[in-house]
Parts: sequence; structure tokens; C-alpha cells
Amino acid sequence: MNTEIINRTIDAMCSEIKAQGGSALDWRLLTEDEMLYEAAICIFGSQMRFEMAVATADRLRERGLLFSKQLAGMTDCEVQILDALSQPLTVPGKDGGVRTVMPRFRNRLASLLATTVTEMYGKGHSLRRLLFAADSAKDARKHLMLNVWGFGPKQASLFLRRIGYCADLAVLDVHVLDYLHLTRGIRIAPSRLGRLSCYEEIEDTFREIASRFGHSLGCVDLATWLTMRVAKREAYL
Repeated sequence: MNTEIINRTIDAMCSEIKAQGGSALDWRLLTEDEMLYEAAICIFGSQMRFEMAVATADRLRERGLLFSKQLAGMTDCEVQILDALSQPLTVPGKDGGVRTVMPRFRNRLASLLATTVTEMYGKGHSLRRLLFAADSAKDARKHLMLNVWGFGPKQASLFLRRIGYCADLAVLDVHVLDYLHLTRGIRIAPSRLGRLSCYEEIEDTFREIASRFGHSLGCVDLATWLTMRVAKREAYL
């Protein structure tokens, strides 16, 4: 599949995303528990496939381990999270069926989420307060990176997109990086994007690309992720 076909597909995907109304969530209407659930998905997503991250967060929510008030006063929060992650999860398979798998990096994930809860709620903060206090989307991203353990620029940007906070930040996933390499010859190690300055430099490059499509950065970013993911899965690339 050449770049022209990729770009046409991205453009068509953008139109479909816009027709569906973009994010179905309005962050101003979300409860703290709903925001914590979305944050957990983004924390877990840095360590595993997206479908697995959602299944992991669903397991914790079913166990009552993503309710902020309950977690704030829990002394064995990490132990309970680890126990919940020590049992197999059912996730969608590539063939349309389901499969049973064990979450990877269970100790790290339990530590990241438990530390976030302890540090943030222990200091009287909350995700809602952080977002309402932010001056801009970039400011919100910085605050999230400082208060949510496991949030780098990519995870914080994904969280802000998923809750409908903004459409002007890029989620520089490996699929988007592959697109930049394919179309612009840009090759960058994902590890370098943990530095906000480097992340924003590549984000600005992608912002310029998005402007050529005539859609928001967030829309083009999501369309690129979907297009490249399918293209690689179907061995078109």
C-alpha cells in the first residue's frame, strides 16, 4: 500500500469520525470515578494492547477498585489491585472471537495505579480539579503528567482525547510514528517521546500534516492510528 492510498484512507476515515461526532464523552459531565476509569485505561495502555487495557480496567471497576472515595481510604489498595489482576481476563481476539489471557506487568500496573490514587487523593487533588484549573490543553497535559503515575505525554494526550477535553493534541502511538516514517522519512525511537520537548516537536510536525487534510489534529491522529493499524495487521505494509 503506497502513501497515496494511505492518505486517501486517512481522509475518508476523518470524514467518518466527524460524522460520528468524535468523542462521545463530555469531560465536564464526567464523575471523578468515570475519569479514573479512563485514566486507568490509559495507564494500562502504555504496557499492553488497547483491548487488553480496557479489559483490565473493566476488571478493576467490577471489583470496586476504581471508585475514588473508596480507594482514598484504602490502606491495601495495591494489594487488592494486584489480586484482581492475578486472574485471567477475557479479551476480543483478532478473529472476532474471544480469548483468555493473563495481564502482563501486573506488579508495575498495580503500583502505578495505587501510587496515583494515594498521591493524588491523599493530597486533596482530583482529576476533575486538575482539568478545571488548567489554562489550556497543553497545561492540562503537564498537570496530568505530574500527578498520574505512568502518564507520559502520549498517555496524558490519549486521556484528554478520550474524555472529550480537546482535539488539538496528538497521541504519538507506534502506528502514527510508522506513518511519519513512511511519508516523511522521520524515524524516532518511542522512548525519546517520554521527553515533553521532543514529543511536542514531533507533534508540531504532525499538526502541519493535519492542516493539509483540513481536519483537527486529534481527528487526523485517530484516523492515522486506525488506518495504519489495519494496514499492518492485514500485511498491506
